[in-house]
Amino acid sequence: MSSKVSKGIALLLFGILLCAGSGEINTTILYNFGDFPFAAIGVIVGAVGLYMVFSDMAE
Repeated sequence: MSSKVSKGIALLLFGILLCAGSGEINTTILYNFGDFPFAAIGVIVGAVGLYMVFSDMAE
């Protein structure tokens, strides 16, 4: 497994983590800031991770 695929899988897992924990992150860390869209950022990070994983397999 190449380094690019490993980094892509790590980004994908981090995106899933952000999506799953967005509610708790907002209430714990940003309790006086308001709701920050951690789920949307998680989806974007996960999409970048998927691109990194599957773009290396096409080469």
